[in-house]
Amino acid sequence: MPKVNLYATFRDLTGTSHLEVEGRTVGEVLANLVQAYPKLKEELFEGEALAERVSVFLDGRDVRYLEGLSTPLAPEATLDLFPPVAGGALTRNFGAFPAWLLEEYLASWGGKRPEEGLYALPGAKVRFAEAEPLKVGSLSVPQLWVEVEGEEAEAWFNRIVFAASRGGG
Repeated sequence: MPKVNLYATFRDLTGTSHLEVEGRTVGEVLANLVQAYPKLKEELFEGEALAERVSVFLDGRDVRYLEGLSTPLAPEATLDLFPPVAGGALTRNFGAFPAWLLEEYLASWGGKRPEEGLYALPGAKVRFAEAEPLKVGSLSVPQLWVEVEGEEAEAWFNRIVFAASRGGG
């Protein structure tokens, strides 16, 4: 059964970060997800189409560049659902920047970890998760998805960008 990883506000709407959802295509999985969590419908869709503001990745590839909602899924497939970025939130995938190193930076800056993949800093929240590696030929580069939101999001985001550039990102 395909696995679905939910990020940011999608986690808030479902109460979880990972689900297994039945379906043979991206569209079937998303329809079954909406059936279980009706509040997701207006977030994921515009009419019958996938909302432009939403990012859906199949094993690290944007489904819009595959077959869209008709993209077939193997039982072991992984979908990553990212909500739109708005209201002061900033997101980015960092290459070769491990989660443990980001956590060290966040802790050294006074961040508190209320749960895995989330840190609270003065004026901001930082969410992060490992994303599918970037693959070019036989090269595979780990990716770390990071989202910063809150009144001080831009300042903290810039600090993370700088730290990642020094620490391997």
